Amino acid sequence: MNTNNAETDAQDEFVRLLASHTGQLLAFIRVMVFGDRDEADEVYQRTCVVLWRKFEQYDPDGNFAAWATRIAHYEVLKSRAAKKRVVVLSDVGLEAIAEAAFPVAEQVNDRRAALSRCMKKLSCDDLAIVKRRYFECQSVKEIAQELDCSRHSIYRTLARVHSMLSRCIQLSMDEDDVGIRTQIHINPA
Repeated sequence: MNTNNAETDAQDEFVRLLASHTGQLLAFIRVMVFGDRDEADEVYQRTCVVLWRKFEQYDPDGNFAAWATRIAHYEVLKSRAAKKRVVVLSDVGLEAIAEAAFPVAEQVNDRRAALSRCMKKLSCDDLAIVKRRYFECQSVKEIAQELDCSRHSIYRTLARVHSMLSRCIQLSMDEDDVGIRTQIHINPA
């Protein structure tokens, strides 16, 4: 019975960690495969299998994202070798991209959280237009027809909202950065 509980706890912890780092892991893989979505999906699936197989080796006090992206990096290298592609970059070049991609991938979750917070600040009308355009995939023409206004006014609204969200996200990221520096007592350069 204890073995089953330990296995269930390990599964739960794995699922929790993977779910909280999926966006970051996918972003890292997409950079490494130069945006090839099909290959990124394949590498991601194989990476998840390897992560689960090796999960007992993961140090719970360690950085799951760093561990997972290192395994993803190896899976990208395996994929590359298996497909015997024309090598555009050496393994050293690909390693340099991996090192540069990790910080970018880390920001994906932070930016997504900031976007969520910023969207809550939109007016009901602006939020409705954003949802129609980006969540329901309606065209600008369809939105304009439903709201009985010109396409130009919808484009203007979307441009204004994009600008507001962009500023809000940047401010949120800057505030998070300042908060982190304050917490660890680092002064900005």
